[in-house]
Amino acid sequence: MRRCYSLGLRAGLWVAFGCATATLAGAVSPVLWTLESFEDFEPGRTDGAALTGGGELVLAPGLRPLRVPPLEEAPEPFLWSQAIDGKGSLYVGGGHGGRIYRVPRGGQGSVYFETGDLGVHALAVDRSDVLYAATMPQGKVYRITGEARGEIWYQPEDRYIWALAIGPKGEVFAATGERGIIYKITGKGKAETFFDSEEFHVVSLAFDTQGNLIAGTDGRGLIYRITPQGRATVLHDSRLREVHLIGVDAKGVIYAGAMGAEGETPPPLPQLPRLPVREGDGAPTQVQPPLPLPGAEIPATATVTVVAAATPAQSQPGPPPKSEVYRIDPDGTVMTLWSSQEEIVHSLVIDTGGRPVIGTGEPGRIRVLSGPRQHSLLARLPESQVTSLVLGPSQQLFAATSNAGRIYLLDPATGDSGTYVSPTRDGQAVSRWGRIAWRANLPQGAKIELATRSGNSSLPDGTWSDWSAPYGNPDGSPVTSPPGRFLQWRARMLRTGSASGPTLHAVSVAYVPANLPPDIKRITVHPPGVVRERARVLQEPDPLDLAFTGIRVNPDGSPAQGLVDVATDKKIYVRGMRALEWEVEDPNGDLLAFDLSFRAEDETVWKPLARSLREPYFAFDSMQLPDGLYRVKVDASDAPSNPGAQARSAQAITDPFLVDTTPPTVQVTARRTGREAIIEVSATDGVGPLARASWSLDAAAWIPLPPADGVADARAETFSVTLATLKPGEHTVIVRVTDLLGNTGAGKTTFIVE
Repeated sequence: MRRCYSLGLRAGLWVAFGCATATLAGAVSPVLWTLESFEDFEPGRTDGAALTGGGELVLAPGLRPLRVPPLEEAPEPFLWSQAIDGKGSLYVGGGHGGRIYRVPRGGQGSVYFETGDLGVHALAVDRSDVLYAATMPQGKVYRITGEARGEIWYQPEDRYIWALAIGPKGEVFAATGERGIIYKITGKGKAETFFDSEEFHVVSLAFDTQGNLIAGTDGRGLIYRITPQGRATVLHDSRLREVHLIGVDAKGVIYAGAMGAEGETPPPLPQLPRLPVREGDGAPTQVQPPLPLPGAEIPATATVTVVAAATPAQSQPGPPPKSEVYRIDPDGTVMTLWSSQEEIVHSLVIDTGGRPVIGTGEPGRIRVLSGPRQHSLLARLPESQVTSLVLGPSQQLFAATSNAGRIYLLDPATGDSGTYVSPTRDGQAVSRWGRIAWRANLPQGAKIELATRSGNSSLPDGTWSDWSAPYGNPDGSPVTSPPGRFLQWRARMLRTGSASGPTLHAVSVAYVPANLPPDIKRITVHPPGVVRERARVLQEPDPLDLAFTGIRVNPDGSPAQGLVDVATDKKIYVRGMRALEWEVEDPNGDLLAFDLSFRAEDETVWKPLARSLREPYFAFDSMQLPDGLYRVKVDASDAPSNPGAQARSAQAITDPFLVDTTPPTVQVTARRTGREAIIEVSATDGVGPLARASWSLDAAAWIPLPPADGVADARAETFSVTLATLKPGEHTVIVRVTDLLGNTGAGKTTFIVE
């Protein structure tokens, strides 16, 4: 029966589309591959396109690399930190040489200052545009003014300086390790211990709107609030080891990034010779419109309403993730905004609308967090980690990366074009492609072009087909890519002039895999007499039958369901029965039917045993067969789902198994001597070996009787037993012998003792 049904998305599309694709092949139903959610789209590759938290593809803010010739000539593997001065100049600190690069607003970057240390891990700019830089592993703080005139401003005994923050009065605060001290630097060579924690490392700093210093630690993953007088309280005890990122918005909401499970050292970035990357960001002071995500309607304050009371972040069940981002409200409520078992958050900044923007690895991604488990993917970068994010003038966002070190500008103005390439779809076999359809919003001047390509290698390479010409009908266009095992589609999103960009909601492709034969993995012949008990149950209707033909109703109004016999898991014993069970899979998920045949070991022609079975189980009465060795052949066919010549089949044959329903012949004789009697037994079986024997005198208890040679393993065995001190009178000895297949024969002898 040909079924015509909707292949539409959850939004309800293309009822007629399903009818057209159902004619593609003899299999009853084509497979529909649909991408329509954030989780569906995220494995794909974006270039100039962004993925919103609602699972929609839109044009992304313009992303472009900034020209820094020294980085191009001698690539820097790691860029750790960034800072912006009042003129809009960007400063970037790197590793493996301790260089600081300067990129003037709208200009080309250059090396600004060289510290000669291993790396510049933190940068900060004060109100006078004085640049401060912290290096490792010697733990120096540099003060750099004017045209790159720099000097060592303070050098504590500590080896690592992880973060810098400028205080409300212009003081410089430095977070250090290995003693976990925060210093307040008041002048050249002058500093005091502002806070001495019980942790080994304080790794992140930021000031809140009340002038309190917020600090994150490595060890127990604590977040401190420290008053201007140095009084500390713990805001949150993270379930992760290291709180390496802190940001505060204009309303005093704190955002923190953490990584590393308790008791383990967080993994360093590749090739990093020292401790893991750590970074702190300051809070922006100017209130401007938020960094927009084109196509996502978000209020200016990005307020998220949560109905249920927030639970502490560490109370979540299951193993701890690799990384998390927390939100701490002014009332102390802690909420987990983002969590991942695969990615690590390396950078965090708060946009001017109060939304946290995070950079992760691997791979390097930039995300906007809009609520608990609600985030949008702004950009996917070719580098491994986005290690620093900082806001610039006019809502611009600067990103620094590592492996390799690059600097990017994410401009809030939407780009004019963008591309999304889907993950590859594995049809599990060479497949014929049906129709591709999509759902999108296209304002005037906006355009979306979809194309496909196919191949037989899991990763697209030179053996794949070229990209097809663009498909023009969103309601369904035939895919022109050649048959293959794998398929991939590409969406190009365009806008002209000042037009709004397009929004792609969903894409669906129908295909029919080549029909593959069933796979019979094994056949089990159960011991004689052991079968599965059968029960009569109501037959479950096929869900597709319900959907396409409707529920047939009995006169009393109840659905029509027939009673069928099915084998249960309960095992019972029925003499003479033999049961077979087989494990079979169909790569296409087709319905299967089974035919069984048998033949004796000395025969060449197969005889029918059962036809059109639907269960991979069958039991039969072996007492109708002569004793001997037999084999059973199982033929599995997917004809119920594939009519005519398109059906495929497979077969498997059992090893020889013995049918023996005839009991052994037992002869018993007695030789009497006085009050003793010697009982002699001779037993034979037709086809199988004897297994055991026992005897009983005058209907007393049965006593095991060993064979004369000590081992019961032949079709003929002899037994004997001597009975002594018998009472006078008549005596009867019964001997029973059982063969290997459980058939039992018996014999007796009667004698008189005088």
